[in-house]
Amino acid sequence: MTTNDHGHVNNLDRNQRDLLKAYWLALIAAIDEDSSKVVDSKFGEELFYLFAQFNPDVTLLRWLRACKWQVTPAVQFMKDTLKWRHEWGLRTLSAKGESNVMLEECTSGKAYYMGKDKANRPVSYVHASEHIRGQFPIEATERFLILFMETGRDLAESHIEEGTVVLDMGNVSLKNLDYQYIKFMIDAMQNYYPECLGVALIVNAPWSFSTVWKVIRRWLDPVVESKIHFLNDSSELVKYIDPAVIPQRLQGNHVDFKFVPSTKEDEARLTAIRKDEKGMQKAQMEHRKAAQDYLNVTLKWANTSAQNEKDYETDRTQAAKLLSDTYRQLIPYISTQTYYHRIGMIQEPMFDITYNRICNDDTELTRF
Repeated sequence: MTTNDHGHVNNLDRNQRDLLKAYWLALIAAIDEDSSKVVDSKFGEELFYLFAQFNPDVTLLRWLRACKWQVTPAVQFMKDTLKWRHEWGLRTLSAKGESNVMLEECTSGKAYYMGKDKANRPVSYVHASEHIRGQFPIEATERFLILFMETGRDLAESHIEEGTVVLDMGNVSLKNLDYQYIKFMIDAMQNYYPECLGVALIVNAPWSFSTVWKVIRRWLDPVVESKIHFLNDSSELVKYIDPAVIPQRLQGNHVDFKFVPSTKEDEARLTAIRKDEKGMQKAQMEHRKAAQDYLNVTLKWANTSAQNEKDYETDRTQAAKLLSDTYRQLIPYISTQTYYHRIGMIQEPMFDITYNRICNDDTELTRF
């Protein structure tokens, strides 16, 4: 789904625009009645990290649509998300990256991203037979999953909000059936990553899976369930995905997943960036300032009438761009490069720019 679809950021009717404005006002007030304190508050900080480099309206609209445009439930939904992200330590997980999950999980091939589908949505492949119940501590597997889902956000583009999941049930046996993990995965997707699923394609499901499906479908929101399709055979994936980005194990033409670990050079570069405390402080300061500026103009826009809101649109656009730019310059300090950076699926040149600046002892931050 693109942002040009009805109910998305570039295609809102008058009522939807008014509801978005009401949502901004109610959400900020719920975080702190004093808007000047929001950015530096616990949940306000989580909110702007959730926005990342994307248009904040795009994010808020996902929560609004998930709540069928009801502002009060959407506010509580976002508060629950921010609380979960804070308690789960999402920023620590992002900062440590692959080093915070077990290497065996990364290399297992149980879940990975590979290319995009015909609707230009990122495709993730999940091979249930590669997950063995109890092989690793459940907490470690949950960290792997959440890092995987966070990485999916980095693969997204500004105009593509959803992804495609291919669930391969081939060669599954009882040792692979893990209801606790499945429940965690469903809850995380539905409760903290709303409106992110475009379609889920289940392939190679054995006849016995019907019993498992009766259990799983009880945990699914009807909207999510409607996006799940069972394919008779993996050859049917070509209806949705070009064979060039379907792995060979599923009758495609792409070589099967093989994890590429970080190098000593990668680790040395990250260490140098982590030692650049002044650079990090400056990047954080500029991002916080940009966040406050964006919030100020957004609240003015949200409080104005429909006739006068255009007076703030240019300022909001400029403030959103500055917010995005300052977040990008913060990325090397708060996250790490992953397998998907190493194979070129994620392009974040700010890592190289920041490292080169440090090597050249240049104190000026670089924005796009």
